[in-house]
Amino acid sequence: MHPIDTMKTRVQASTLSFPELISKLPQIGLKGLYRGSIPAILGQFSSHGLRTGIFEASKLVLINVAPTLPDIQVQSIASFCSTILGTAVRIPCEVLKQRLQAGIFDNVGEAIVGTLRQDGPKGFFRGTGATLCREVPFYVAGLSLYGEAKKATQSLLNRDLEPWETVVVGALSGGLAAVITTPFDVMKTRMMTAPQGVPVSMQMVAFSILRQEGPLGLFKGAVPRFFWIAPLGAMNFAGYELAKKAMDKSDQMDG
Repeated sequence: MHPIDTMKTRVQASTLSFPELISKLPQIGLKGLYRGSIPAILGQFSSHGLRTGIFEASKLVLINVAPTLPDIQVQSIASFCSTILGTAVRIPCEVLKQRLQAGIFDNVGEAIVGTLRQDGPKGFFRGTGATLCREVPFYVAGLSLYGEAKKATQSLLNRDLEPWETVVVGALSGGLAAVITTPFDVMKTRMMTAPQGVPVSMQMVAFSILRQEGPLGLFKGAVPRFFWIAPLGAMNFAGYELAKKAMDKSDQMDG
């Protein structure tokens, strides 16, 4: 799925449209489409484990401290807490990944040295505000959509969902949440791939996009973002729940 993310990043970081980028794929090449895959993998694994642990711990605390809270509020608050901390760990990897994907640097070592030389350590956290503005609503909206869509589907079918149906609901919930939060993803990409040493803010980037590209400019890359995130939504939302159910069932059988 990394090539889809690279195409999304290239579209968002430039004035190219998606069809124009497709026509340039022979020039980018297969190697270019996989640029940034190393920091992407490191960032995903480190943040996902931390986020999952904090999410479960937050839910447990909330259920005991505020047992009258509706389930959707418990899910939302736990998602907020876990996403904030999980994303903070991932941001330096995201900066390196996007600068490699955009073709600013040729390899990870060059990206690390170049970022340090131009912006210092703070360069690894460029776009933090936009990243959090994307990640927090994404996981809160995604988990809420997943929970409500699953309940609605179960009610409609009048039975528990099959594993494949749960995966489909998770994928669609993740994809829809990704489209909703695309404007923040575009701003994050522009900030992270801006010329080194040039100060940028979310407001500056948003006004620049609206002035030069119009409102639709904030939704650049929404289509590849949907198809890139949908499988991750299936894995993050549905896959985790299915794995947890399987472990609970195994524990009951052992007991």
